[in-house]
Amino acid sequence: MNRGIWIALIVAAIFVGFAIGRWSVPSMQPQESEQLEAKVEAPKVAESPQAPAQPAPAVAPVQPAPTQPAQVFRPSGELQVPIPPGTLPAKDPSPARGPANAKVILLEISDFQCPVCKRAYEPLRNLPDDFPGLVQVVFKHNALDMHRNAMNAAAASMAAARQGKFDAYADILFENQRALGDEALMSYAERLGLDLEKFKKDFVDPSLRARIKAEGNTATELGARGTPAFIINGRQQVGWASYEAIKQMVQQEITAMDGILASGASIKDARIQRVRSNCSNPELLLDSALGIEFTAK
Repeated sequence: MNRGIWIALIVAAIFVGFAIGRWSVPSMQPQESEQLEAKVEAPKVAESPQAPAQPAPAVAPVQPAPTQPAQVFRPSGELQVPIPPGTLPAKDPSPARGPANAKVILLEISDFQCPVCKRAYEPLRNLPDDFPGLVQVVFKHNALDMHRNAMNAAAASMAAARQGKFDAYADILFENQRALGDEALMSYAERLGLDLEKFKKDFVDPSLRARIKAEGNTATELGARGTPAFIINGRQQVGWASYEAIKQMVQQEITAMDGILASGASIKDARIQRVRSNCSNPELLLDSALGIEFTAK
């Protein structure tokens, strides 16, 4: 046998011996894998039985807060003075400028909270001076419900009138239309040096407020629903155009009155005649507080 064959046999024997030894050694891989899995897997802990649910802590029932009497809150400017049924309107004379026996009576129906009334009030103050002895301007109230301070302002002006200070007080009201609350109205009376105790008493006088309400109601019935409005010897003008327009109407009435007076009629009768000619409801005007001036001697 040659040398090459021996070498091949020796190599083959070594290879067979190695293979037999490999197969006879038990593998460790599965055990290692299980141990690793045991290390990785978290131990199971027996679940403890759940504790019985504890009742929620007792809470005392919420008691409703005791009912408190309603607080009477009256913002400035909202003083409500009730007018008892059957209250007769006060017979106070209406504030006026010019002679009572004037040929022309101009009723100025106004609201102290109305900005257009303010524009009309200022020039109308000059009307008696522009027609000396011929015209009387009489102030009448129509305190509109839409104006929260109008009634109180009107009552305050009439309370001032009872102390002879209507003009001065009305000037302040129109100059301060945005400040007509109760406190402001009292401060204006103090500024003018009025007797405050008397002023406060008159301010809440139901009969005075009934007078103001009656004047407004009559103006509305006559068709003067807005302010300002003017009734010139019964001739009605609602709204403010211009002072010159009012002067023209006054002059026309003076001319008409002169024609009636030339026939021998008295000024009183002549004025009543003009009211009947100019007004659609003359009896309402002549019989109401608005018409006192027309029928006066």
